Amino acid sequence: MLSRWMNTAIIATAIIILIGVTQVYTENAAAGRSLSKAAGLEQLLHTADDVIEHADQWVIKWQAEGKGDARAQAAKLAVSLGLADPVQILQTGHHVYRSEGTVGVSGSAVEVLLNAADTEEDRYYIIVQLLGGKKLDRQRLLSLHEQVGEIMAESGLQASWNMSVQGMLPTKDASKASMGDADKKTGEPFAGIEAKLFRELHMMEVERYEDTATKSVSYQAAELPLQVQSGPHMLNMQLAVHQISGQGDTRVTVGFPVITIEY
Repeated sequence: MLSRWMNTAIIATAIIILIGVTQVYTENAAAGRSLSKAAGLEQLLHTADDVIEHADQWVIKWQAEGKGDARAQAAKLAVSLGLADPVQILQTGHHVYRSEGTVGVSGSAVEVLLNAADTEEDRYYIIVQLLGGKKLDRQRLLSLHEQVGEIMAESGLQASWNMSVQGMLPTKDASKASMGDADKKTGEPFAGIEAKLFRELHMMEVERYEDTATKSVSYQAAELPLQVQSGPHMLNMQLAVHQISGQGDTRVTVGFPVITIEY
């Protein structure tokens, strides 16, 4: 559990940097049309289904900056979210207050993780994560997602959110991907997934990264409800396919508007 919390803290620090540089925010890109938090999430879940046939990890991150006492805000949010009293640790020179809990029955439960970190004098950063596994209860996730947004708003926080979904390629596709040269390991499965998405969305490639084991592309897709500024471009989605070293397995990750977990 400690290792998991340490990883969460590292991720939290990375997200603080990410948000500070790129100003992630929730916005409906279609003028004059407003989506509720649940409706926006449903749209992204549908898109994720087009990318990953058998997802095994779902991560939603709500985040916000605030002014005041991080410990007090963490305690207040923990009560509202039905979590235990936050525990304090020191991470990369910052005091971090953490709590966790689960909602639902074992197997299909949604895990809730709360992190509140002091960032500078009299200021703090909050991250509330919702995590689900292979048998995720989507209706419970939708309900919790909306609830977290409302709780953070009621606490005076202007929060934004993002989502990442991850899974492995089916065995038959992974076997094909493991044959041939390095480019085919990621290139062929990536092309198939991308083709599905282009049938569903009006997308434009904006940024690309490739090496021998990984292929990652970011897109502008104005139909999607989340976006992030990256240089002169607005990004709505990032797709990555990664060949796991020494295993022959291929992992697929999609992020809205960008991937915020390891891929």
